[in-house]
Amino acid sequence: MTISLFLATLLGCMQAKLFLINGLARWDDYTLIADIAYGEQALNHLDLYLPTAEKSKHVTVIFFYGGCWGGCELLPKQEYRFVAQALTAQGYAVVIPDYRHHPEVKFATIMADAAQAVVWADKHIADYSGGQEPLFLMGHSAGAHLAAMLTLNESYLKPAVYQRIKGFIGLAGPYDFLPMTDEYQKVVFGPVANYPATQPVNFVEGTEPPLLLLYGQGDETVKPVNIASLRQKVQQEGGCVETHEYRDLGHAFLLGALSLPYQAQEPVLTDIVQFLDYYAQPNQHCKS
Repeated sequence: MTISLFLATLLGCMQAKLFLINGLARWDDYTLIADIAYGEQALNHLDLYLPTAEKSKHVTVIFFYGGCWGGCELLPKQEYRFVAQALTAQGYAVVIPDYRHHPEVKFATIMADAAQAVVWADKHIADYSGGQEPLFLMGHSAGAHLAAMLTLNESYLKPAVYQRIKGFIGLAGPYDFLPMTDEYQKVVFGPVANYPATQPVNFVEGTEPPLLLLYGQGDETVKPVNIASLRQKVQQEGGCVETHEYRDLGHAFLLGALSLPYQAQEPVLTDIVQFLDYYAQPNQHCKS
């Protein structure tokens, strides 16, 4: 069965809850510390996945899942075990937080939760890994939007925390999606006067950490202009940005390509690992 056919069947049926691919990931060689509180709210919990000591590269990836900021079906952190498996197998520690979302809260609160999860990682990852590690922010869809905002808008994090961020990895992220047409988006990001402050592209200065933008050409959810616009703005400002497009992958399939046993069928994981390995090293020059 091809990856596209398999994932179309599996990811197109949310009732499956990613049962099969997470079941395969469950048996890999990593340590899971589940439901760590990073804040006071019920959804302020995260899962921490640690690679074996032999594999560890002493780098931490914080992954934010999508789900239309709560405007469409949003799956909790434990459903992304397959993402953690893909990265821990390569030697990276992985943090996957839950966060509050629409309709209970709006954009400012969602971002506050996302920032608080990064602050937790900055403060506590050494308690589990034995040392201070470079941080990379990663996300899919709306989660890529959250991670991009944290990477591009320095106001969300204190300088000492922000300086720990060494790169951003966005899978099918919305970075420049005005005008808004969906009613739930108008609620999440409103009022209208606030819209510009919700667009990652508006915060590019050229001094931000390197960006890796990944996109499937079969994506019918996030328009390609989002990737093109952010890439162009970063290049204009003299920043570091790398993009990869995958002809046979759609919106969900792009993330699903990280799952076992399909990691070798598309180069998504390979591209991520090469980016992480390069920019985790100190004082690396921009590759682009």
